[in-house]
Amino acid sequence: MKLGNVDSLIFDLDGTLVDSAPLILNVLNGMRETLGKNALGVSLYQRLISYGVKELVARSLDIDINNADAYVGEFRRKYYSLPTPIDSLYPGVLETMFSLAKRGFKLGICSNKPEHLCQKIVAETGLGEIIAVVVGGDTLSTSKPSREPIDYVIKKLGGQHESTVLIGDSLIDQHGSKAANIPFIFYRNGYDDGVDQSKALCIIDQIPQLLDIDLFKFLKTQVAVN
Repeated sequence: MKLGNVDSLIFDLDGTLVDSAPLILNVLNGMRETLGKNALGVSLYQRLISYGVKELVARSLDIDINNADAYVGEFRRKYYSLPTPIDSLYPGVLETMFSLAKRGFKLGICSNKPEHLCQKIVAETGLGEIIAVVVGGDTLSTSKPSREPIDYVIKKLGGQHESTVLIGDSLIDQHGSKAANIPFIFYRNGYDDGVDQSKALCIIDQIPQLLDIDLFKFLKTQVAVN
């Protein structure tokens, strides 16, 4: 697939724009303490976040995933009650997003986190001023890596697949971009769970590096290798 000039950027949320692992650690280690279990380190939570909330909670609390629903509800209530620290944004994210918007890019978020939690984080970190579309894991009947939520973001942005790129940190993001037939930019300082770096359009270590890529021209003649 050859690309035209890129004008739409879709971002994953956790592990790409926001480091949510410390807040999740706070909630789940509190729940572990209630269950009489020792605290776990942040690196474990970082590895589990991309698996989805039910598996995250089940694995974190060492419980059967089939019995996790009540714990998932408790986790979500506790998580929602906590404010999102502004410094949970990765370095330079807010400034970069404002700069991209000023350059004319349409910006959207496609996450597997429930939409109301996504909206809360976006509002509390200042991203809500510039993010046009926010789609969560429960916005539609399917979530990433299915293509439907990505297609939905593109439609809501008024974009086209041939001029859209997805930026994320996980295999779910990479597989979702492949399903939607759009290129994938890998942010490798997030919660990488085995992304095939050889199939990423390009790799960045910091979100501000997006400003150094001339997306209008650099991607014009590239071939997506998802």
